[in-house]
Amino acid sequence: MLGKDYYRIETDVELSGEKLKSLIFFYGPLLGPEALNLYQYLVLKGPSIGFNRLNDLLGELNLSIDQFEMLSGKMNEFRLLKTLKKEDHYIFVLEGPMDMNSFIKDDIFVRCFILKTSGAHYQNLLAGLVQPEEHRDYENVSKTLSQDALASWSRSDETYIRKARTGKKKENYDFNTLFDINVFLKDISPTLFPLRFRTRSNLEKIAVFGDLYDVSYDRMRVYLAQVSDFDADSFDIRKLEKACMASNGTYEKLEQGRYDVPCVRFLMSLQDGKEVTESDRYLLSKLSQKYHLSAPVINVLVEYGLKNCDNRLVEKYLTKTASDLHRNDIDTAEKALQWLYEPQSGKKEDKLPVYDTSNNTSLSAKQEEELLELMGKK
Repeated sequence: MLGKDYYRIETDVELSGEKLKSLIFFYGPLLGPEALNLYQYLVLKGPSIGFNRLNDLLGELNLSIDQFEMLSGKMNEFRLLKTLKKEDHYIFVLEGPMDMNSFIKDDIFVRCFILKTSGAHYQNLLAGLVQPEEHRDYENVSKTLSQDALASWSRSDETYIRKARTGKKKENYDFNTLFDINVFLKDISPTLFPLRFRTRSNLEKIAVFGDLYDVSYDRMRVYLAQVSDFDADSFDIRKLEKACMASNGTYEKLEQGRYDVPCVRFLMSLQDGKEVTESDRYLLSKLSQKYHLSAPVINVLVEYGLKNCDNRLVEKYLTKTASDLHRNDIDTAEKALQWLYEPQSGKKEDKLPVYDTSNNTSLSAKQEEELLELMGKK
């Protein structure tokens, strides 16, 4: 672990009641005060939006990287923290402590506690625990929930349960996009992007926006948080596109013939780093959403249009050609290049008609003279 690495926090832990008492009385002696303080700090800090530099967190805590690794390791050992790593990116998943009754039933933890403190201290803590009364002489007359409460439950409602229970068996989407929605969803929690918003239509549009406007996975997570209204239970896909459309693209001088990049980045390369205008961004959106062209095909079309229209993006010219590409199922850069630049097989060239004069009637000199008089040519 290095200070220049990136981290993200995931947690929905709430410290209250019996769990807070268990954390202080039982986990506290096992963790030590510094690790206990770190755990509570991370819980209160809450989930992160996107990844941040680990150095920033170390600065907030006034800890060295070695100290942080040692303290987080303590939290790992007692199942209060799960540390996930992918290259130089870390995800810190905070887990809630067991309540006091659950803790004393854990064979390993309770023995570690007695060794760390003493048997006498452990017995004193047990004496203070309030054990639930068994109520042997009482009859349970509590009301139960009627099945009629689910009378309006529909098949579409069932999809939410199915999605939540699939766990790691998540659906694999095969959109024709550069933005890999499967990778994006792998590192995003239901807290940030609830399952009910993850319809196939929404996910495909998110991937398309990433392709068009050069939006990274981390930046897209920030935009999702901005357009999701959890109280109103709504997800504004139009607002998301506006946020993506307004984002700054990455300038990169691309080598000739490379089309598998986001459209804004490709167009910036063609115009030597000049920012892509708002009108051009709307045109890119139209080529994608109205004519259903993939990013590489749009890039080929844009390059073709600039070459043939005096370095101008003429909308009528591009949309007419886009319609042809869509009609003929052109879905890759290779197919688009072949369609636009190479003669099409079976395509007839325009030729002037050739007339057969072998059967034409020949006129005598007298007939020619009469015909000219009739036509007023003489």
